[in-house]
Amino acid sequence: MNRYKLSSQAAADNSVIGGVTHYCSTVAMGTVDVYHRFGLPVIVWGAVLPDVTYANDYREIHRVNGTMINQNETAAQFMTAQKFKRWAIVHDTTDYGKGHNKYFAEYLQKNGGQSLGTFGVTGDQQDFSAELTKIKELKPEVVYFGGITPLGVRLRSQMDKFGVKAVFQGTSGIISDAFVEGLGPLAEGVVAFREGAPAEKLPGGKTFLEQYAKAKYSDDPEAYGPFAFVAANLLMDAIEKVGPDRKKVRSELNKTRDYDSVVGRITFDDHRQNAVPVISKFVVQDGRW
Repeated sequence: MNRYKLSSQAAADNSVIGGVTHYCSTVAMGTVDVYHRFGLPVIVWGAVLPDVTYANDYREIHRVNGTMINQNETAAQFMTAQKFKRWAIVHDTTDYGKGHNKYFAEYLQKNGGQSLGTFGVTGDQQDFSAELTKIKELKPEVVYFGGITPLGVRLRSQMDKFGVKAVFQGTSGIISDAFVEGLGPLAEGVVAFREGAPAEKLPGGKTFLEQYAKAKYSDDPEAYGPFAFVAANLLMDAIEKVGPDRKKVRSELNKTRDYDSVVGRITFDDHRQNAVPVISKFVVQDGRW
């Protein structure tokens, strides 16, 4: 059963009071209508497409992490401040990739950068010969990639084979251990941007990491782990306060103001979107982000 069907089943099951969900913007956009239809309150903790919260006025949909708008504004400002001028943009053709392309291109132009060419690629694409041949001819200083880890690994590795000598710049979608492990030395110098701060620098990051270690999970927490933790606690606190009633839980979540969490204070705006003012800059150095 695919994730959309699973989400539909959960929403239709009246025993389910609420949920925390979605690292992927494409999956999030495919399910928000279902959650709204069944009145199921949900807290998104990782998807960054603005439309998840802003395309509709769905009072069931909440998000504790930020959006790709702020991420790309900071990315364009930072990279142009480093005196880079010329970009080639590669993005996957999902809502996630197209959204990153839209906002980065917009802020790149505002900050004096130039996009020499834009290339849309499919999520399962294996060969980038055509795109990289053209990119090499354009001679960009930076290749911007709007997509997630598996595609980013394939693209970056083939850049080296085609002799594309440019900085590789990604989005929050590649900030994972798997990206570095998949590329080895080729990951060195890759830059990316993500909402919030690294876990160890968050207001409650030390406590979060200590508790995570005590739980003895087999893998380290991923980039959005603290946000997922916050989403789960916010939902459980709401249920404990008002009881197992979807409408009451939704109303309680909608009133969230200055909720104290490991990522800082959580306050939802009129579209249930939390404001995350901090955008962190990452570079792969010595085999780690």
